[in-house]
Amino acid sequence: MAKGHHPNVQRRDGSGGSGSDEPSTTIRALVYVVDDARMQWVEEELVGEPITLQIGRNAAQVVTALVDDPPPRAQILIVDVDALAPVDLLQLHQIRERGWFGAVVAIGQVPAALRSSLSIGHVVVPPLRRYSLRNTITRAGIALPTTRMPKIDG
Repeated sequence: MAKGHHPNVQRRDGSGGSGSDEPSTTIRALVYVVDDARMQWVEEELVGEPITLQIGRNAAQVVTALVDDPPPRAQILIVDVDALAPVDLLQLHQIRERGWFGAVVAIGQVPAALRSSLSIGHVVVPPLRRYSLRNTITRAGIALPTTRMPKIDG
C-alpha cells in the first residue's frame, strides 16, 4: 500500500493515464456513489480532467478519508444523495463537524435543509447529461489554484 493512502479507498487517476500527479495542478476529489452506472457516469464526465479520484465505499470511509487521513486530502466530495440511506447522510455531517471545508457537489434531488446542513455548494440534478458534472466543477471554480494577492504596504 502506498504511503498516505487509506486502505479502503481506491484511487483512480482521471488524468488519462499520463502518470503525472503534480500537486499544483491536480484536483483531488472523493466520490461516494454506490450505483455502478452512476459511478461510470462520474468517471466518464471527468476523463481527461486534472482530477485524481478517490472512491469511498461507505460513509465511514468517506469521513475517514476527508478528516483523518494525512494530507493531501480531497478538495471536493462528489456524493450521490439519491442513493444514500438517511443514516449515511447523517454520518456524512461529521466531515463538517470535524473541520473539512472542501466543496461538496451533490448528485440528485437535494432538500434545502440537507443542502444547508451539509454546506452543499453545487447540485447536479437528473437527468444526468453529458458534461454536466464537469461543467459544474469548472463553472464553480472548485479547487482552482489560489491566486496570491499583492502585499499592501501599510
